[in-house]
Amino acid sequence: MTDLILHQYAASPFSEKVRSLLGYKQQSYRTVEIPVIMPKPDLMALTGGYRKTPVLQVGADIYCDTAIICRLIDRLYPVNSVYPNAQMATLGAAVHWTDTFLFKVSVAVAFQPKALAGSDLFNDPASAEAFMADRADFSKGSTELGIDLSVAEPHWLMHMGRLDNQLATANFLGGDAPNILDFSTYHCCWFVYKNEVLQNDLESFPALAQWMARMAAFGHGNSSSMTGEAATEVARNSAITAEQNVIGAGLSQGDNVAVMPIDYGFQPTQGTLLLASLEELVVKRVDERVGEVAVHFPRLGFQVNKVI
Repeated sequence: MTDLILHQYAASPFSEKVRSLLGYKQQSYRTVEIPVIMPKPDLMALTGGYRKTPVLQVGADIYCDTAIICRLIDRLYPVNSVYPNAQMATLGAAVHWTDTFLFKVSVAVAFQPKALAGSDLFNDPASAEAFMADRADFSKGSTELGIDLSVAEPHWLMHMGRLDNQLATANFLGGDAPNILDFSTYHCCWFVYKNEVLQNDLESFPALAQWMARMAAFGHGNSSSMTGEAATEVARNSAITAEQNVIGAGLSQGDNVAVMPIDYGFQPTQGTLLLASLEELVVKRVDERVGEVAVHFPRLGFQVNKVI
């Protein structure tokens, strides 16, 4: 099988979700360290516009959003699956809430004033200004990412308390073994509590702290780095493997479409529709640097529109 290539950066919480799952699966993969802010020319050549982090590349197939990335990893490495069939609907709803609302809350808590006091990024005025300008452009037209700390913190503490109570009864949210909700919840907690200034807050949640240690013990698997340019060459020298089938919704295979998130990051990927199932959207596009690639998105959380 072609190597998995994870386009990520070290401080990215959603990248931590994928790294942790690969650690749990004890798998090897390549990493491309992408810039925290735009421009990201190698990544844009692969995705055609989608700029959320991370992106997983398998040859000329490009997977956007951790919802589809984690399902792919579990399908490729099915031992110790994190998607138990008996809980599929419940987990789907819980994970979506965690990766959207709880993540929004965690951003506000992680970026509170006392947490930023020791940040190298925010202590450098030029770097802080560039970061804030990039994120403003990223979230332009959306109100789904920002939330005031005064609103976010009570929601955060409530859920941390609930997690602590539940984790006092079992090693993982999935019971004796983790499921995908463990990994979605972990990356939000990791994003907040990796900051030394906020780590003392964990003293109020001892079972949660022990669970975080168990999750961290899975590690990140066996990764080796490569350049973005090398990753684009892999795509150029590979053939897409995406299935081709379209189910209703006024769409047909071969339609010229644009796909983008419904919450924020309204930078569309445009191309020819290959697949529109109940679970997945796939768009074929051609780029002068990478040739023909298939860009995969989960159906949940994304919109697809015809381009006339």
